[in-house]
This record gives sequence, structure tokens and C-alpha cells, in this order.
Amino acid sequence: MDNHIERIERYLQSIVPPEHESDSHRQQLRRQVLTETGRRQTMSVTGRAWKVAAVIAALVCTGAAATVVGVKIRHYYFEGRGTDGSYHFTTEPQMVYQKTYQDANGVQRGYAVGGTSTTTISSSDPNQTIDVEQTRRDLEEIDRLRQQDIRKLIGVVDTEVNGRFYHRTFCYEYTLADGRTKTIGEGGPKTDGVRSPAQIEKDYQEIDQLRQQNRRELVHVDDMQFRGELQRTCMYSYLLADGREQTVGESDPQAPWPTNPLGKEQIGEVWRLRRFKQGTFVGREDRDVHGQPFTFETYIFTLADGTVVTHSTGEPKGLKRDLTTKDWEELRGLREANKGEDLATEEKTVLDRVFSFKRQRFVLSDGTEVIWSSGVPKDNP
Repeated sequence: MDNHIERIERYLQSIVPPEHESDSHRQQLRRQVLTETGRRQTMSVTGRAWKVAAVIAALVCTGAAATVVGVKIRHYYFEGRGTDGSYHFTTEPQMVYQKTYQDANGVQRGYAVGGTSTTTISSSDPNQTIDVEQTRRDLEEIDRLRQQDIRKLIGVVDTEVNGRFYHRTFCYEYTLADGRTKTIGEGGPKTDGVRSPAQIEKDYQEIDQLRQQNRRELVHVDDMQFRGELQRTCMYSYLLADGREQTVGESDPQAPWPTNPLGKEQIGEVWRLRRFKQGTFVGREDRDVHGQPFTFETYIFTLADGTVVTHSTGEPKGLKRDLTTKDWEELRGLREANKGEDLATEEKTVLDRVFSFKRQRFVLSDGTEVIWSSGVPKDNP
């Protein structure tokens, strides 16, 4: 096996696929980035969207510099450093489409499509520093290359949780204008695909019908407790007629809405503090939501205005379909210690190319089984 393939396989072993977190407006999609410097430095790019997957508008950009039709120039900003030495960058919020309406029961509802992209850069050495301005410019250039699909697919990572397919990460290599290369794990070619306003409305009309028929699955609960009140969001999964699955965040009708709820900026700050690892981990506990048992993972955060928020994210108890932050940390430790069971390799066709996958089985402390499959193209030059 040549050095190029070995380098790709080392990268695939270091990548962390998307972990899912949600609040009343957002779902996260994490991408991993590894630089070509040979240092263990990782960029985690998180696309946050309001109630639905992130959508990027295809706009015609104008300006003094030459532009490309259909490519939107998004600017990245440096947010700060986490307690673990990580660097955090984000784009400005983008709102593509939003609407309020009354459903069949006369209930006022609303939905929005948009979001931001957040990047976290971490290193095995917390004292390692980076050139913030150069990194910010690199992220903007990579974003433009991604929109034009100027990149090379060099690997794929598949993850299964308790026998159920969880996520596929596509590993792309980008060549920057100065010749440097960046290898990035992304959610896939269609992750940022644009739905028209007409398609969005059609989807939500179908979701309304499914809600009336109670044909949905409660897959995640997000609790924010503050000033003696509870602000709860329930994430429901809806299976549409064409086979697509849509996850929508909705307020809990059985939990009274706070008299003075957290605002959008405060909710964003909670998630930012969580990414910065600036909260206190309280622990895990089991409790029922709508008669269904959930396991909650709880942190406490103090916001800039002094508000203390107890933030709990809950997953259905039993066989997990998702992994929590602590699960990811445990899985990462098992992989780094090479404490997985090697399984038979297999070949899969991905985007019309044949990939050879190396598969490993890991068992977390709570019994959760994770199958980690990293694949490289067989036709790699």
C-alpha cells in the first residue's frame, strides 16, 4: 500500500462523524477537517440550522473581484478559544425562508430554513497556536470551492449505532490557491442542497397531516431550565411519502411555555458555551417524557447576563440511535487506544466508485455498540 493510501487511512481513523444536538431552532451537523501538516490538528465544522437541515442560497455575488455565478461569499468570524485550547469560528446567520401559518386545528405554527456554519479547530496539544486570520481566510476559500464542487473524494466513513446506520462522512481533499491542501470530512454532496420555497411548504403540509395522525417518532428532547421555569423542545422525526426523513423541533404542549423565555441570542450562547466546554457536567439521569423513557445528559452554564441555565439533552432509553457528547468522547478514547474488534473488510459502491472498507466494532460502557467503517477508493491512483 502506497504512502498516499496510508495517509488517507490515518485521516479516516482520526475523523469524528457528525454528532447531533438540537434546540428550539437548530440541528448540528459536524464535519471534520485535518490539515496536511502532520500534526494532530483537527477542524470540526458544524452547520447549524433552524428546525431543518442547513440550506445555502445560491446567489450571484457581485464586487470588485471576479465572482462565480451561483457561489455565495460567506464570511467567517473568530469567536474565541475554548477551555481545551480549541479555536472557534462561525459564519453570519443566513435565513433562506420562513413562514407562519395556522394548522388544521387552528394552532399558530411557524418554520424557518437557514442557519450558520461553525468551525472548531482542536489539537492534541492545548498549547499549540494557529494563525487566526490565515485560518479564517482558508475557511472562506474552502467554502467557495465546496460550492463549486472543486474537490477530490478520497475517503468515506460509515458509522452504525446498535445495528442501525447512523451517518456517512465523505472525505474531500481541497487544493487552495497557494497550493496547500486540506482534507475535510463532510456530510455528503447533498447535505447543503437547496429546496425551493414551494418544496418546503409542501413538506410542511405533509408534516402537518402526519402530526394530526400522530405518525411521528419522538427522537430527542431538549430542556433548558432557568429562573424556576422550563423551556422544552421535542424533536420529532417524520417519514415523508417519498422516503425522506424530516426532524422538526416543536414546543411541548404538556409543558407550559415560560413567562419570560430565553431569547434566540441566549439560546445561541448556551450552545456556544457547550462547544467551548465552559459548562459544568452534572451527570446522567433517566426520566419519562410523554410516557417514553429517556436518558438525559445535563450541564450547567452561566450566561453573560448572569442567567444560570441547566441544559439537559435527552435520548430515548434502550437501544440508542444517537450518540451523546460523552459517548463521542468515550468512543474517541477507545479508538485512540485501539480497543476495537476488527471485522471483515467489505466493498461498497459510493457515488459510482468502489470503496474498500476497514470495519471495527466498539462497545461503550453502557453497552452501546458502534461499528466504525473507513473506506478508500479501490481506483485511487
